[in-house]
Amino acid sequence: MKRWFVVWIGFVLLSLVGCQPLSPAEAQAPPEKVDLHRQVQLLNLINGLELTPEQMRFVLDRARQAQERREALEAQADEKQMETILEEIRDTLMAGRSISPELRERFSAARADQQRLIETYREEMTELAREVEVMLEDHQRYALERYVPCVIPPPGELRIGQAQGMEGAAALERLREIPAARFETHEQRIARRVLEQLKRRFHRPVLILDEEAELERIVELMRSARALSALDFELQKESLVEELLAPYEAARPPVDPTAVIARHLLDPAIIPLLEEKLTPVEK
Repeated sequence: MKRWFVVWIGFVLLSLVGCQPLSPAEAQAPPEKVDLHRQVQLLNLINGLELTPEQMRFVLDRARQAQERREALEAQADEKQMETILEEIRDTLMAGRSISPELRERFSAARADQQRLIETYREEMTELAREVEVMLEDHQRYALERYVPCVIPPPGELRIGQAQGMEGAAALERLREIPAARFETHEQRIARRVLEQLKRRFHRPVLILDEEAELERIVELMRSARALSALDFELQKESLVEELLAPYEAARPPVDPTAVIARHLLDPAIIPLLEEKLTPVEK
């Protein structure tokens, strides 16, 4: 069993750090879950883009619309129903019985309903993001294509992070499926395997000044992914992959500004920051 677990984790990690093209825009965490670290990242983006007061007001309006649509999604998504179905599946499997066709059908229908809501939400976010993109100047769109979320931005131009696609997100999903007791026992080992895979992923050597701190960052990110509800994970999974890979990203092709706008400028966490920045202007 131990050998199987090591092999399985290796498979998960290989897909987690794989490089994939940018996929459709994902939503951000709700405001109550965002910490100072995220606020600093967004302030670096706002300042780096050098948004005018008019542009900040425009972004603020679209971010508020995005928040309203996120709240509407959460109101429509019946997570209790999915939870009930999953509990029935668990009890069935625990009893050693086969899952009935009726239960399979209920699960498929509930999952299809959830995916339909999420796809509609993503389309709405893309529409709002395109409106913001049209309002930006050429040099601001160029900066968006090179931005990487960070606390202390590097000298020179703003760097942008590229979402890593569904392969890495699927690996995070498998990490979420590890039983809690097993994950807690092996989390340091898993984090070290992630780190080694990241080192091998890039063509140039990766310099890590504080390996223990990096391991702790990876562990915290995995814990965050595991703590999310199923709905929040669906909406945030590519942002989590982006956050994992951001410190390691080297030169790469430009990314789609629309996706970056949806992920960052439409994040509900940006609303109070823009409101505070606009306060002196409004007086």
